[in-house]
Amino acid sequence: MTSSRNRKPKRPLAAGASRPAKPVRKRARKDAPLPPRTVRRTAVLVGVLAPVLIIGLLALATNPDYQVGCTVLAVLVLMAAVVGLMLVRSTGWVVWPAVLLGVLLLVIPTPAIRAQLLSHRGVETQVVITAAHSAKDKTGKVSWTCTVRREDDRPLPHGTIEGIGCSGGSVGTTATVVVDPDGWAPPATLEKDLSFRSSGVYVAGAVAVLWAALTFGAAHRSLRGRGGRKGGT
Repeated sequence: MTSSRNRKPKRPLAAGASRPAKPVRKRARKDAPLPPRTVRRTAVLVGVLAPVLIIGLLALATNPDYQVGCTVLAVLVLMAAVVGLMLVRSTGWVVWPAVLLGVLLLVIPTPAIRAQLLSHRGVETQVVITAAHSAKDKTGKVSWTCTVRREDDRPLPHGTIEGIGCSGGSVGTTATVVVDPDGWAPPATLEKDLSFRSSGVYVAGAVAVLWAALTFGAAHRSLRGRGGRKGGT
């Protein structure tokens, strides 16, 4: 009763006057679209810069000394690019093709560029298998990796091979491998079709073009959907 007595009585409205409506608080939209200029800049970064960085990092990863670090950086760039693409086009089916193309961008370049290097400047060299190491995958399949050295005992950078001719019983035998004279790419056995694998460079380029087309197509649809062609800001 005390609280009701302490309330100030409301002043009566003048004749013909109406009480003003309370202002409606607008809630900020979580999916507020980006300004058109930001969409265009993000599309350029995601569509052009991201695939160039990914392929460049994976080109450095052809050297086993840098493979782990460069591959991790390429994955991080891809994740950032997918997030940027979702900012450009937050709705629709664009994410799944982007993930597929991103996986191809991560898988193809490194072995393709290695094969390209070896097929253009590789030299057939006689080596001696000094050790063999086996590994078993989840299906129970055993794969072998062999350590090799030159017959003349000269240094052989990244002296490991795998495939036919590499097994537990091949230690001490000789084999012919293709060696990069500069020591950048690891050696490869002769049964690997280097010309076929090196064609993956063109496939990686085509995937990068598809990624750019997907990104700019998504940006175009976003801008067209909200009249972004007329807005310059």
